[in-house]
Amino acid sequence: MDTNVKSDNTIAVAETATKAPIQFGQNGVQLQSIDEAFRFARAVVASGWAPKGMEKPESVMIAIQFGLEIGLTPMAALQNMAVINGRPAIYGDAALSLVRSSGQLVSYKETEVGEPGKDTHGFTVTVQRKGFDAASETFTCADAKAAKLWGKAGPWSDYPKRMLKFRARGFLLRDQFGDILKGLRTAEEARDIPAEINVTPLADKLAGGLSEAINQ
Repeated sequence: MDTNVKSDNTIAVAETATKAPIQFGQNGVQLQSIDEAFRFARAVVASGWAPKGMEKPESVMIAIQFGLEIGLTPMAALQNMAVINGRPAIYGDAALSLVRSSGQLVSYKETEVGEPGKDTHGFTVTVQRKGFDAASETFTCADAKAAKLWGKAGPWSDYPKRMLKFRARGFLLRDQFGDILKGLRTAEEARDIPAEINVTPLADKLAGGLSEAINQ
């Protein structure tokens, strides 16, 4: 038997044995280090649960980190965040949930306005934050047409009413609770922003992957 192979296997087994177990409590995993986060991210990818755009352990780990910064647990971050045109975004329902759980929201109201089928049809969202006056945002069919969104293939054709509501909601929550949402756009809005062209050479994109920097 090749002694070098045996030696390598012995080292690998020894390194695996020294890995501290990841703590698991009532609310699931309790990640305590970047190594634990990366190990968990690898498990997510291997399970097939990684969302589109997060198919690499590095991407999953960054999503987990971003989620923790805004108050989402690891799996909630993967469920409610998306990578769109290379930028993180959060789904509208999750954005509202974070604002509601922040303790800063005094009141929240969504009102359908205008006549269906007319340019005036849309939604007005009104919020009041502690220590601030009430604020509102309205988004109508006319606004969607001006932005060249109305009739666009996808959600704007399939669920136009919901998209009008999400657009008003996303604008207002980002304006009034930017500190809580860390400036994240809603995924519903981010999808409609034209993709930027990345001119970074492929070799530079692939150089120095996190997988090589963290002891596997």
